[in-house]
Amino acid sequence: MLNPFGKALRKLRIDRGWLLKDMAQGIGVATSFLSGVETGRKSIPAGLVEKIAGWAQLASDEANKLHQAAATSQREFKITVRPDFSDGDREAAALLARFGELPREKRDELHQLLKKKFL
Repeated sequence: MLNPFGKALRKLRIDRGWLLKDMAQGIGVATSFLSGVETGRKSIPAGLVEKIAGWAQLASDEANKLHQAAATSQREFKITVRPDFSDGDREAAALLARFGELPREKRDELHQLLKKKFL
């Protein structure tokens, strides 16, 4: 079963009439690797969406949709703790890393709070 990024990537390719190998060559990756990313067997590496958006000459709204699909398809996230973060900031980052341990109701509440602040 395809994840949201795989679905978006496949739709982009089909809508534009590109084969998997065409896109893979265009962005400089192996066809087997891109197939693995599209089917969700491989993680989406940093910078891949930008490579695809640049090669495919995506409009900003199309690129944003692809970024959003990639974000919802990630299995792991990295939280960068900058040198200027306070101890409280570091604690908050550590707590966010434990997001999956929260009960569903609390995850939903936190999601809505963050969504209001960022979107």
